[in-house]
Amino acid sequence: MAYILNELSLVQSGISVEEVQALMENFVKSCIRAKELGLEDLRIHEKSLPSIYHIPIHTAYNIDLWLKDNRISNDLRDSFREIVTSSPLVKDQEPDQHELYHNSEFHKNLDGKAHQVWGLGAAYILETLSLSFATHPEWDQTNVCINHYYLNEALLEVNKIVTVRHFSNPLHLDDHLVWWEKCKRDSLQKSIDLWERRKEFFPNLEFCSEVEKQLKNIGISKTLTQIIARLNTLDKYVNTHWQNGAFSYEDANERTNLRISPESNQTLQKFGTLRKFTIPGQGRKVFDLHIKTGDLRFHFYPDEHIKKIYIGYIGKHLRIASQD
Repeated sequence: MAYILNELSLVQSGISVEEVQALMENFVKSCIRAKELGLEDLRIHEKSLPSIYHIPIHTAYNIDLWLKDNRISNDLRDSFREIVTSSPLVKDQEPDQHELYHNSEFHKNLDGKAHQVWGLGAAYILETLSLSFATHPEWDQTNVCINHYYLNEALLEVNKIVTVRHFSNPLHLDDHLVWWEKCKRDSLQKSIDLWERRKEFFPNLEFCSEVEKQLKNIGISKTLTQIIARLNTLDKYVNTHWQNGAFSYEDANERTNLRISPESNQTLQKFGTLRKFTIPGQGRKVFDLHIKTGDLRFHFYPDEHIKKIYIGYIGKHLRIASQD
């Protein structure tokens, strides 16, 4: 499961370099503790920062200087680099399949002023944790209240106070352990149910044997909701629009929100083996067509003889040529 950065807590200028160093150490250690628990990805909303590397920690002491500062332990700097390279953006069109998110505004009252908050709002909708820099007493707690304004189904205005699970230091995570364990149990059971009832749920899709393990490895994740939604859309497209001729991913993109694309020739030449999965009775084939949803990829193979789609991979982005 991903957790979301609270951009309102970003470090401001006007504090000492020593204070910045302490804040960065606490921030990185919080991320390390989150990963130990199974919270793998820190995500940032695209409206707040282009990447974690651009955190405005100090006017005269930026991330470059912090990473080169020999007073900072190598382990801490290496851990930060790992966080930077594995922190996908929350795009404005996300969270996927959450219409409420797109019809909402979220605000946080802080020091007598109302601030729009994208990260805290996304964490609330995705029912996950938010992470803050410990820059204000408001962030020294395990739950944060924000205002949620939205239009309901009757197009009536609703404005209410909601609570977001939150941490700004490693110890805060201890207060979320009971919730976290329940999430993991529920998610595992859902992934098992999804696999066991796949033919009932998705009659136009066939799942390769590799997918059973992949679903279980996804483990705890609100991503599971996205997976089910994407598979449903693909299944309905096959049933409704793919009855004759070759499968057209362009047509599927026009009719749905699946965002299907093929891999580049360069990627297939270098890493095509990573995209080979087993079709019963047909052996291993390259599944180059894939669906994007957040940082997930679904690789699939359309069988034009039986007009069904084989799902070979559901998981994180596989290696591509530009990453080599």
